[in-house]
Amino acid sequence: MLHVVEHIPVEYDEEELLRKFGIERMKTKEREVVSLIRESQGLLEPKAVYTYLKVVEIDSDQVRLEIGEKMKSIILRDFLSLGQKVAPYVVTIGSRLDEQVSKLGSENVFLAWVLDIIGVYALGVAKKNLKLIVKEPLGDCISSFDPGSGTGELFGIEQLPVLFQILQPPRKIGVQLTPAGSMIPQETIAGIFVAIEEEYIACQHCPRKCEYRETPYKGEHHPKRSY
Repeated sequence: MLHVVEHIPVEYDEEELLRKFGIERMKTKEREVVSLIRESQGLLEPKAVYTYLKVVEIDSDQVRLEIGEKMKSIILRDFLSLGQKVAPYVVTIGSRLDEQVSKLGSENVFLAWVLDIIGVYALGVAKKNLKLIVKEPLGDCISSFDPGSGTGELFGIEQLPVLFQILQPPRKIGVQLTPAGSMIPQETIAGIFVAIEEEYIACQHCPRKCEYRETPYKGEHHPKRSY
């Protein structure tokens, strides 16, 4: 059964957002930024689709779910167990904020950059709140495994069509997948929520310098299983 959440609460921490912009170094812009932060909430259309499925087979480099769909992923293979329940999902904040970023791009590049960062932040909040919604049937320590995250080597972006086949987001929440593997609206994320002993964050195995880093780099992933 597919579950659709038509509205996910998204509340901002203004102080946290201002720190992301390094606003202490550009006090003359603070009023504009704060105004945009508050206005942006009216542009959000946060919604999601998700389901619960059991893992029925774990092979050399892939995991098969009970409906027959297979996800090719070293990291899923290493962390999941037979019979475990997982929650594939797609969550988006809609297209209105993206459209405003494009409009601002021709008028004020700085504010377009600010609004783009706000969009990434808002999507992250929506994802965290969706995790709270799906949490109870899975377990306490929920991690998200997202195709293309980190370097993309452990769970490739080419696995997105499998999630779209399972969840039907074009029909359920209006999210499209392009032939190149991009999701539209841009501020959309797809993946699988899983309960594991210790939280997994893809950044821990990604050496790239990134303004969206969530945790320090801890080195390459070493496979836990051999076949």
